[in-house]
Amino acid sequence: MNINSMYRLIHNKYYFVLLSSTFSALITELILFHKYVFYSVGDNAFPLSMSFFYNYQPFFTNVNGGSIGNNIILIIYGFFYFPFFNKYGEMVSFLVTTFIGNSALSLLIYKNIQRYNINISIFSFIATIGAEIFLNSGLNLYYELLLLPSTFIPIHAIFPWIIYFIDSIIMDNDNLIVKFLEILAASLLLIIFIGSVLTLVVTTYVIIGIFFIGLLFSSNLRVKRKLILLVVSVIILVSLNIISLLPSYYGAVSYFSSHVGEAYYVNALKFYMQSFNGSIFNVLTLTYLPSNTISLIPYYYIFISGLFVTLLVLPAISQDRNIPKIYYISLMTFLLLSAWLAAPYLFPSYIKLYSSIPYLWSLDIPWLSFTYLIFVSLSIALGNGLISIKNKLLRIISVVLLLLILFAQTYPYYNGQVLTNSATHTSYAWDPPNYLWEVSNIINDGPYKNPRILVFPTSGVYVAYNFSSNNTYVGAGFWQTLFNGNVYASYFPYNCYSLEWFITIYPSFNLSSYQPFLNAARLLGINYIVITKNFIPKYYFTTNYINKVEIKKLTSTLPSSSIIYNNSQILVYNFSSETIAVIPKYIIFVNISKPLWINVSEFHILLSALNLSFVNYSSAALVSSSYEKEITESLQNYTILYSSSDITVIKLNNVPRLEVENENPSVIIIKIAKDDYNSLIPVLIRENYQSGINEYISSYNKVIPAYSNESFIIMSNSSTIIISYNGKNVSQYMYLIYFYLLIIIAFILILMKNNVFKYCFITRFFDANDLQRRSR
Repeated sequence: MNINSMYRLIHNKYYFVLLSSTFSALITELILFHKYVFYSVGDNAFPLSMSFFYNYQPFFTNVNGGSIGNNIILIIYGFFYFPFFNKYGEMVSFLVTTFIGNSALSLLIYKNIQRYNINISIFSFIATIGAEIFLNSGLNLYYELLLLPSTFIPIHAIFPWIIYFIDSIIMDNDNLIVKFLEILAASLLLIIFIGSVLTLVVTTYVIIGIFFIGLLFSSNLRVKRKLILLVVSVIILVSLNIISLLPSYYGAVSYFSSHVGEAYYVNALKFYMQSFNGSIFNVLTLTYLPSNTISLIPYYYIFISGLFVTLLVLPAISQDRNIPKIYYISLMTFLLLSAWLAAPYLFPSYIKLYSSIPYLWSLDIPWLSFTYLIFVSLSIALGNGLISIKNKLLRIISVVLLLLILFAQTYPYYNGQVLTNSATHTSYAWDPPNYLWEVSNIINDGPYKNPRILVFPTSGVYVAYNFSSNNTYVGAGFWQTLFNGNVYASYFPYNCYSLEWFITIYPSFNLSSYQPFLNAARLLGINYIVITKNFIPKYYFTTNYINKVEIKKLTSTLPSSSIIYNNSQILVYNFSSETIAVIPKYIIFVNISKPLWINVSEFHILLSALNLSFVNYSSAALVSSSYEKEITESLQNYTILYSSSDITVIKLNNVPRLEVENENPSVIIIKIAKDDYNSLIPVLIRENYQSGINEYISSYNKVIPAYSNESFIIMSNSSTIIISYNGKNVSQYMYLIYFYLLIIIAFILILMKNNVFKYCFITRFFDANDLQRRSR
């Protein structure tokens, strides 16, 4: 294709958007994955495969239980990810999400080219691609990757479309019906994909407000039309929020203040400030030092930032003043965001506001809230500003500066070695060894639909597994995205009363037998035990208490016949065939009320309760003594096997058979062969107990949480118990309605924007010019 053909091609809107979005997405993909690399540090890892989405159940917000929440968002967004790509899923997912977001940015730039009569050329095409690469490969792209497996996933692809709709609502000369539909679409996008994420609520709504108000005041619309758009937008957004999200907002305010407290937020923000070594410059530029040859350049960041500032203001200082207004709005947004981000540094007393004003709590780790939004603002300003430059010399200068800045941003990732913002933890690019994929396939293709996996050794701080040549940290997020199932004890358990915590600290007591450890695993319903031999001991809170001796103790306890994978680095055992529900023959009541790691006596009580030779722990339940009277009064035929001041064990006689049908994360059907068994039957469910869980259960008399809320007991006299996590919560219905409504609106907008069908009467009646003439 010659230059002239390319020139004609990019004049077409659809080719311009398609080509620029595709090229920028592919270039970004090449930079990140040219060696098929994987970044992991801290608590997260971006998706390895579709296992990540399988693990996000519709009821629980994480694989270990978490809080009751609606994850329909993740299920919907999971359609963008292709499960048949297996270990290459993260490459495909990043490419798809990047392309979706870039398309909105390309379309926004093209519309402003047309709107301001800017000449379309190869330069504008390059400027668009450069702005999109800048957006997706900024200096904090590393954090963006880490956000992918969390509830932040949609912002990468969706937020640019919200800005696009805002621009269209205000700047396009469409009729009121089109504007109404665009307002509705933008509001639905904001609520479905962003509004429910606490950490993003404050910043995203402020940014949306800045763009909307800024464009509204700078537009040429009549005052009456501006007021109509403002009022309609506020009414729609507030109404949709009240219907679906307002209760959760109020709930979050009371929950975080009562459960976490102001000390957490103040300390978190102080830690964040220290991580940047008190440098306002690093905060404002969102930079950290890359570990490569570029960092050897004296005053590297001052130099690069100077180039960037020059590039950013070139359109404003050029002789041409026909600059899209969204350029100035984006620039103002960037400055306001930067000032907001730097406020704690400039005014230390500002930190106190975080603990006293609702939803400022969500900014306790500011780089989560600000990074992406700052880069969106900068990218919109770059793309829409550079295309307006007419002077050939300035165009050449801007291209050179743009290439230099992109090189400085992308080289650390291309080189595969960067540092985090604290400049203490190195993130290396690496490729997971093949045997990990083999283990993943064995477990994911096994007989269990949602297997439970115990990863050993565990740690009270973090587990670092040396799967790369650079001792790269691989912890919580890695295991949860590698396996299709619940991964236990792969990182710091927050509940220090739990069986997971017991498993974590057990090796530190240097006990001779691992039988209590395995009994705890049976209570948790563990199906597979994964033992890694290549951990990094320096991450443990007690120096080197996990060693080869402890690993050998555990492996000697487990039967060799249950090994399903074994090499020099990893051992995998098919530990048990436990199911999600069981009628316990044994109920163990324990008198424990303090965290195990604070009170050693509490630990030994639990140790004794897990080391009873007459108990089959596969069919046992562990319950707090506070529920002993409530349970025993509901039972008729049981025997007390053991009783002391701290432990009581009862055995149920003539326990009926139980079958679990359609076992999946959403619906559990439990059938009980009662025969002549007429008293209440305790059914142990190996799912985390949550307040309000009763509404999801049919046919029960009472629901009792087990020890540490890691499971719960349903007391029922019915022959069938159904636990359905779908269709019970009103917000779930609302999200589904919103999602389908969004699809319908998008389809109608495409038809109306392209004049596929005629709506002459309505168009004529609501035409903007007609309305303006009538208002005179």
